[in-house]
Amino acid sequence: MKPQTNLAISGISQRPVETSSQSVGDYAHQAIKQYVNHICQQEKGVLAHRDPEFLHQMRIGLRRLRTVCAAFDFAIALPKNVNDRALKRVGKILGTSRDLDVLQIWLQTYVSQANLNKGDKKVLRILNSKLKKQRQQAIGQTDKLLHSKTYKRLLKSLGQWLKHPKYKSSSRLPMAVALPDIQLPLISHLLLHPGWLVSNDTDTQKLEQVHALRKQIKGVHYQMTIFREFYGEQYRTQIHVFKQMQDILGELQDKAVLQAFLVTALGPQWAKKSPTLNQYFRQQHQQSWQQWLTLRQPYLALEQRDVLYRLFLVPL
Repeated sequence: MKPQTNLAISGISQRPVETSSQSVGDYAHQAIKQYVNHICQQEKGVLAHRDPEFLHQMRIGLRRLRTVCAAFDFAIALPKNVNDRALKRVGKILGTSRDLDVLQIWLQTYVSQANLNKGDKKVLRILNSKLKKQRQQAIGQTDKLLHSKTYKRLLKSLGQWLKHPKYKSSSRLPMAVALPDIQLPLISHLLLHPGWLVSNDTDTQKLEQVHALRKQIKGVHYQMTIFREFYGEQYRTQIHVFKQMQDILGELQDKAVLQAFLVTALGPQWAKKSPTLNQYFRQQHQQSWQQWLTLRQPYLALEQRDVLYRLFLVPL
């Protein structure tokens, strides 16, 4: 059974809004309430460990909550224990389980598409055994987190703030006035990121820059999704483009996680132990890398960057 959500994009609904009059403070309050409710709705399903979609949705809610809190930091005064470090810690623990879910799906796809010999099947049994053990450990950490006093205090503090919110003076600004200034700094940091300039996938250190760029793109994508009701069709198209980039770079990151798992499970010479697995891995990686190079190309040109900046300047 899938989680009961009212989400339009990645499971989270978008409210109709009076963009001409709503204040920054009111909008921030509504967004935080929405994502806190969404996180809480997933808890029971996550603890049941039957459907990984609950965990996935909880992580989405956490990331969007982090995005809202960061975007509106200039206007809201949250409790001290509600900070990015605390929210990131929760997401990191949940992320360990999610990474293992993704690895399991990748291995299942590999089995369905590759022609496995006896040696490949032996390697696969070792991997599945290691994966099962790590998954059990991750489930234990997730359960410990969701039952912890720290996590419960975090949610309680958020609930108390929602009942009695505290704001800074800038919270009185109309959303339509504040939107460009909220979004443009993040866009500037994104476009100046060195990860755009990495053109090959052979340098491990430079690939780390690409993985860091993925986080920047993800942050911009989430922030734009939160504000999409204030803009027109071109803005929504750009959201879709950033989502494509996020997904492709996510696939590359998943393969980096997979490679680390293979080294841990089989040793540094894992490719020699299963040439079939190595060939499939390389093909998948190269396909994702080529897709990324195609998507990133326009953003190396001045014209596309100018279009992107102008996109944020005039809300509806």
